[in-house]
Amino acid sequence: MRVFVTGMGAITSLGNSVESFFNGLVENQSGIKYFPEWENYVGLQTYVGGPVGDYNTSLLPRTVRRSMSRMSEMAVLATFQALEHAKFTDLKKLQSSRTLLILGSTSGSPFALETYFRKIFEKNGPQGQLSTSFFKIMNHSVAANVAAALEFNGSLLSPSSACATSTQAMILGWEMIKSGLYDVVIAGGADELHFLSAAIFDIVQAASRKYKTQPESSSRPFDQARDGLVVSEGAGIVVLESEAFAKARNATSIAEIRGGSYICDGSHMTQSSSSVMAQTMRYAIQRSDITQNEINYINAHATGTIQGDIEEARAIEEIFGDSVPVSSLKGHMGHSLAACGALEAIASIKMMEHDVLIPTKNLVIIDEECRGINLLQKIQNGRVKTFMSNNFAFGGMNTSILFSKV
Repeated sequence: MRVFVTGMGAITSLGNSVESFFNGLVENQSGIKYFPEWENYVGLQTYVGGPVGDYNTSLLPRTVRRSMSRMSEMAVLATFQALEHAKFTDLKKLQSSRTLLILGSTSGSPFALETYFRKIFEKNGPQGQLSTSFFKIMNHSVAANVAAALEFNGSLLSPSSACATSTQAMILGWEMIKSGLYDVVIAGGADELHFLSAAIFDIVQAASRKYKTQPESSSRPFDQARDGLVVSEGAGIVVLESEAFAKARNATSIAEIRGGSYICDGSHMTQSSSSVMAQTMRYAIQRSDITQNEINYINAHATGTIQGDIEEARAIEEIFGDSVPVSSLKGHMGHSLAACGALEAIASIKMMEHDVLIPTKNLVIIDEECRGINLLQKIQNGRVKTFMSNNFAFGGMNTSILFSKV
């Protein structure tokens, strides 16, 4: 059974629609900003991040919005975009046992968690807590709030695998449709930018610290001068449909999911392993009906950490050598955590649609240990029929997914 993408939605540091996001990439824009207020936090040494600009929540009834944090708002807006793109104008058609929502985040809302526990410590108890607080901090907050906004009564899953979350959601959606259990899956993820998110990486010396006066230069995947990742925020959502269901409602198919895999590397919580990354990519190809020679582009996870980029470059080289163009989009938009997999897949689908390859921003001098692969440093025209997108997360969560042009 074939599985197609029929709708896409994006809220990003480069723009609050799929088109503005993609245009920002084509125009080599940066979504990274300096946060001077972060310098007031004792022990924090990273001061840059990728914030999403203002967005309109007026479409959301207050009764629904009051249980939403920022990341749930972004997820709902991206979901509305994706459903509109897929021409699901009548949301009642989603009310079926054959529809599944798979949406996740890294954790509950960091802003809501900070407020919640500050009140606990200040009041020495729960006095003053809002009745809606828990709905913002629970781990399945994004999924539950999207379901509430859609008034959805059906199946729901909420994976939480850090920056592999939305890729895992898409692969699960592909598996569920291929199994014959579902016709439609809405898949993706969202996260919001908070100093604690940056601090998690800063504590393990994986966050960028050098570029506060040049924030647009701070995220530098594969570059010799990289010094860590830059946390951002956003939401990425795709609508997936079985071939038969899409045809029955005359939907336009944008791309096809060809295969995907998720493999856990239990050997270390934070250090990436090229061998397991390579295993994940190979398994994704094995689970598809294509060969590795058909892959024309690889969207790398590459966050700009020293060792992570090297390990991924080695894994790609082991399988593909330098035969396939490779780039990371995190130089443009930062690392949007649970949203990044879906957003990078969306951007790569747009590249496939426009026959253009986006290079890695800020990749000036390629690190010697990353030189074994074909890293893009300039935008170029190129016909892509099939691409691979990788996302590798803390906790040894490795994912790889394949898409083809329709």
